[in-house]
Amino acid sequence: MGITTITRPNTVTTVRTAELARLTELVRAARDGRPAIVELAGDPGTGKTRLLAALAQEARAQGLAALHGRCSEAEAQVPFHPLVQALTAWRGAGAEAGAGATATAALVEALTDVPPGAERSLWRSPYFAAVRRLLAAGPAASPGGALLVLDDFHWADAGSARLVETLIRWPLDHGLLLVVAHRPRQAPVPLRAVLQEGGELGAVETLTLGALPAHRCAEVLGVRADAPELPRLYAHSGGNPLYLTALAEAGSLTGDTLDLWTSSSLGARLLAETELLAAIPRRVVHAAAVLGSVFDVDAVAEVAETSRDEACRALSELRRRDLIRSTAETGVLAFRHPLLRGCLYADADACWRSGAHRRARDRFGRLGLPALVIAPHIERAGSGMRPADAEVLAVAARSCAQAGRPAEAAHWLRSALRLGRRTGDGSGAGPVGTELWQQVVRALAAEGDAERIAALVAEVLAGPDGRSPGRRAGAAAFLAAVLAALGHDEEAQALLAAELPAAQAASPGAGLLLRVSQQLGKVLAGQIPARTDVEVLVHGTDGADPVTAGGALGLAGLCAVLDGDMCAAEMSLDAAAQALDELDSGRPAGDQEAGHLLVLSWAEALMGWYGPAYGHAERALTAVRSRGDAHFLPPLLDTLGYVHYQSGRLADALGAVREGAAAARAMGRGDHVALSDAITAAAWAQLGRNSPPPAAAGSPRRAAPEPRTPLNALLLAEASLASGEAGAALALLLPEREAWRVSEPVAVFAARNYELLAAAAVQTEADADTLDAWAERAAAAAAAVGLVEQSGHALLARGHALMARGLPAEAAQCYGEARKLFGDSSPAGARARALARSAARVTDRRESSGLDELTLREREVAELAGEGLKTKDIAGRLRVSPRTVDVHLTHIYSKLGVNSRAALVRLMALAG
Repeated sequence: MGITTITRPNTVTTVRTAELARLTELVRAARDGRPAIVELAGDPGTGKTRLLAALAQEARAQGLAALHGRCSEAEAQVPFHPLVQALTAWRGAGAEAGAGATATAALVEALTDVPPGAERSLWRSPYFAAVRRLLAAGPAASPGGALLVLDDFHWADAGSARLVETLIRWPLDHGLLLVVAHRPRQAPVPLRAVLQEGGELGAVETLTLGALPAHRCAEVLGVRADAPELPRLYAHSGGNPLYLTALAEAGSLTGDTLDLWTSSSLGARLLAETELLAAIPRRVVHAAAVLGSVFDVDAVAEVAETSRDEACRALSELRRRDLIRSTAETGVLAFRHPLLRGCLYADADACWRSGAHRRARDRFGRLGLPALVIAPHIERAGSGMRPADAEVLAVAARSCAQAGRPAEAAHWLRSALRLGRRTGDGSGAGPVGTELWQQVVRALAAEGDAERIAALVAEVLAGPDGRSPGRRAGAAAFLAAVLAALGHDEEAQALLAAELPAAQAASPGAGLLLRVSQQLGKVLAGQIPARTDVEVLVHGTDGADPVTAGGALGLAGLCAVLDGDMCAAEMSLDAAAQALDELDSGRPAGDQEAGHLLVLSWAEALMGWYGPAYGHAERALTAVRSRGDAHFLPPLLDTLGYVHYQSGRLADALGAVREGAAAARAMGRGDHVALSDAITAAAWAQLGRNSPPPAAAGSPRRAAPEPRTPLNALLLAEASLASGEAGAALALLLPEREAWRVSEPVAVFAARNYELLAAAAVQTEADADTLDAWAERAAAAAAAVGLVEQSGHALLARGHALMARGLPAEAAQCYGEARKLFGDSSPAGARARALARSAARVTDRRESSGLDELTLREREVAELAGEGLKTKDIAGRLRVSPRTVDVHLTHIYSKLGVNSRAALVRLMALAG
């Protein structure tokens, strides 16, 4: 992410606003002559320096003299270094002349003229009394008061610490604000004790800078408090401003080998803390960085190639420097922050580092630690890797896959494959078997990580499974199917095209497998294969294995269904079912077999063969679940959901598509999400309830906008009609609201499409000629495909047209015949049954005039409506409200079995 700086020229800002506000109060007090001493404590990077800079700026604005001295480890033995530095810089900046300047010059001379015994820290009280008087007469005597900042005081020399102690016990009576900033973990015990005593006496006020809250971290980065990247950065930085900005600058980059940490300003700051380390402590800290986030003395000693005692002493020094810290586990140490470890790791010599990783690998291997602990050291062991190391990397990959960390699993799998090639014996055997790499690929597919799957392709095909034509073709077909199912058909087709020439030359069976996989991949990616290409495949399957032959036949059947050639479709699908059913021995279907069963079941569902479709889809689903083939779940569950819906098993349909939609969202397959949403809407509408609307295109739930497919439109239109929203149904089926401007629907759905248009026309009170036109088109479409289900829809459409013509008896007969074709359990059959009953009631009532069931007032309303009067006119005639007329009309429609004003007019006309 980009960083928006909040620092402007000549301006210092800080997000430590509460602490700055308190220090500003003390600045004003010093200006008014009231002195104070403040201890500013905080870990490295918590913002002490920036806060002190802002304080100095505020002090100058208030008219105070601002003096600043900084301690460093290199000058820790130089007496009074921070005070001399502060006084010299202040004088050089143009301090006021006069008595104060003379006292300041005398003070500098006194601090630089070290008294006897200084080398043994034998300071005498009279000396500090004299220094105190000069400080009071010099900087503290400035007209507006003075601010004296002593930064990084944990590195202070003994004389400076003793002077601070003197000022705490014998405060000045002038307006001097003394701020002592330090790192508590690195401060010597005497200094901490003095400051604590001062706090207890009320002479020292302590301000501790802890972790920033999240909203303050957002200010540091210049982003909104609800920025999506902020929680991750906040968690990894621990609220430390320095680490926060470094992580934000690094973006998504991670790892401990990046030069970023040594070349950046962060690296310079952190490595400066190790500048004065001796050889053994430096080697020890590098060994600790090699070992990882946590380590112990024995491991460090072995990796650093030093004795345990030396390692222990070095680690003690590193703890004093706060480079490493103890953990809650006894004997286990850790770096102050992972970023510090990364800097020190990158700072170590690369050749030495490789040897250190080999020593760490050997130690952890002897101790029998988990593969995931050993794997990082194997990966970085350089030329010292061994054949057995590939086995460890493979185990690490398997562990990550089983733990639900597929990205890590892919990393270790790739490393294992590469190492296996480098150290293998040429026999073709390797540590990574088919089962392992397929497990990792399946785990990646479940998260829609096609990029990492594509990156594994070359490694897998260069491994053991790529050394024989048959196994290589099978591996390529599997990988292509996964990529296609994730919507990456271009990558899948490119892979198969690249492998096809060699496969055909090596084995006809391998070549045919890849050619069939090319067409299967198109279906999995949501495309329709060219029928001619598939038919060529079918003619070339003589002698092919049953799975490949059955798959080619299933693809041919699907293409024929979508092309409207039902005779050819029936022949191909029957042959495909026979070939694939003969393979059903009770064992789970193989991955190629499952893909072909999916195609077969979907083609059978389009044909209206819901029993066979259910059986084949369930068989594929059982195999897919047993292996974890998540990439097949969305299309399989959509198929099952559609079959359940068409068969009237609405609860089962909802359950299937709910699971399928969740899997599709995880994989970024918006087309499958859209179909699931359409089936869901239709099922809930049949149950008399409204489902939540499908997610809008571009919402977080959807990977990308999807075009409206014919089947989705049909299902959503059925839902709209069931909910009484004929206008919505027409908008779905006729975007332009003009039939003649819409292209012909897919042949297998055409009759159903026209029947829904006719049903919507009834609800919108369209004229009888419009309904006749839809009925005629439905009949022609049903005759063209010859499918029972489509014939039923044609009969429904004819029934709607007959009702519009005032022929309820004939309509009831059409509805009854349609019901027989659909069966009572399907949604279409239930609708046919209801329509037949309604038409029969109209017929019965018409024969007995039916009007005698109406009340007197209802009869009056019916007669006036029969004359063509509108609701407002009827209300005026009868001296009632329009709302009362509408209520009467609702009762009239129910009693007479009509559903519109036009139907009531026709009925009253027939009744005379």
